[in-house]
Amino acid sequence: MTAPASQRAETGIPGLDTVLEGGLIRGSVYLIRGAPGSGKTILANQIGFHTAALGGRATYVTLLAEANDQMIAHLSRLRFFRPELVGSKVSYLSLFKILEERGLAGLLQTMREIGATRGAQLIVVDGLVAAEDFAKSPQQFKAFVHDLHMVATMSGATVLLLTTQRSLNLDTEQTVVDGVIDLTEDMYEMRALRYLRVRKMRGTNALRGKHLLSITDEGIVVRPRIEKQCERDQREVLAPDPHRRKRFGIPQLDRMLGGGPPELSTTMIAGPTGSGKTILGLHYLLEGARGGERGLFIGFHETPPELLAKSDRLGLGLRGAVNEGAIHLMWQRPVEGLLDLVAEQLLALVHAHHITRVCVDGVHTFSRTIDYPERLPEAVAAIKQQLLREGVTLVYTYETPQVHGQLQLPPQDLPASAHNIIVQRHCEVRARTHHVISVLKMRDSGHDPRAYEFRIDEGGLHVDNTYDSAAELLGPAGHDGAARKTRR
Repeated sequence: MTAPASQRAETGIPGLDTVLEGGLIRGSVYLIRGAPGSGKTILANQIGFHTAALGGRATYVTLLAEANDQMIAHLSRLRFFRPELVGSKVSYLSLFKILEERGLAGLLQTMREIGATRGAQLIVVDGLVAAEDFAKSPQQFKAFVHDLHMVATMSGATVLLLTTQRSLNLDTEQTVVDGVIDLTEDMYEMRALRYLRVRKMRGTNALRGKHLLSITDEGIVVRPRIEKQCERDQREVLAPDPHRRKRFGIPQLDRMLGGGPPELSTTMIAGPTGSGKTILGLHYLLEGARGGERGLFIGFHETPPELLAKSDRLGLGLRGAVNEGAIHLMWQRPVEGLLDLVAEQLLALVHAHHITRVCVDGVHTFSRTIDYPERLPEAVAAIKQQLLREGVTLVYTYETPQVHGQLQLPPQDLPASAHNIIVQRHCEVRARTHHVISVLKMRDSGHDPRAYEFRIDEGGLHVDNTYDSAAELLGPAGHDGAARKTRR
């Protein structure tokens, strides 16, 4: 059973409350495990200062021999740290001497007093492995943790126990702790990647598996995997509606598409570099804006100023639509490990601005923004599914590797998941490059499969009304001019 929101204590760590389905449960005990340098201390302090900022109190207890002064000095460079709260709302205590002189019994008695007298909503115990070293047996240590749970229950405080991965006496499936969170670091080729993983969490439908974690000047940020968020979302995914069409505003292309892509469908625009994929995507958004729909363009290569300059040269009118708020531009430098962040920002913009048309320019670039390439098909499918849940009709471009010659589509999983596929190609004939466009696929909808020549000039992309010139360019076998020249 999932605990209600009223029993939750928000961590204040971006992304972590999403993973935990709302936060930690008050009066519960959580084990935070990780190697030295994995971020345990920052995570616990960040939760503590967030608790204090909301008007509560946090007590940070260390069982390690090191003084708290050095730790506080390191924390002071992080933006969540507020020195005015130290001592009044966030207290730091060292109980190493008590543990050393009075053992687990003396430590437990002190923890009871802290829970009863300090009124803390959060209690952190750093260095649990030290207490484990003082235990005479695994059973005694387990009893100690059980008594800490009683302290949490009686005081209503949330208790975080920080320890290293070498602590092996805790059977995480049978122990009395309510949750276990692991902080790890993996190496993938040349990349070092930090992760957070929820091993166990009572009363919470936590997002399972690994989630990227980063430590910045803001503190810790967790990026929940988009695939798991999609699984949690129980909203219905509606099927494309062939009776409602989303036109590109290019007359001949819309005729080829049977009136345009069906509403709530996904359309892939595949083609080599320079074939006009970006311009076609802009046509799609601008046609929607003319009909009162709001659109979003997300790109990884051309920055918004570059995109606006291109539109100005062609006379597309993008600048006016952006100034009026009809189209929003989102640009993201393709940095490794940021796909979940891109998905988060994309969905937030769609929700905030009631966007119904989205163009993702360069879905192939997702492979450079993901931590493990093996995730790519499922992650892209999850993004598309979440967009459909938001009522979005999606267009995305994919750059094919070849410039001339036979079409080479992307890996099968990407085209297979698209409802519609539009293909743009270069044809080189008599030392001149021509462009042709065709509709390769439309799921459950009629379309014109023939290729047509198109050009890009003033006003954007224009498709010929007849396929005669394309038939001449491609030849009887459907190859481009380069292939026909080889036959001669």
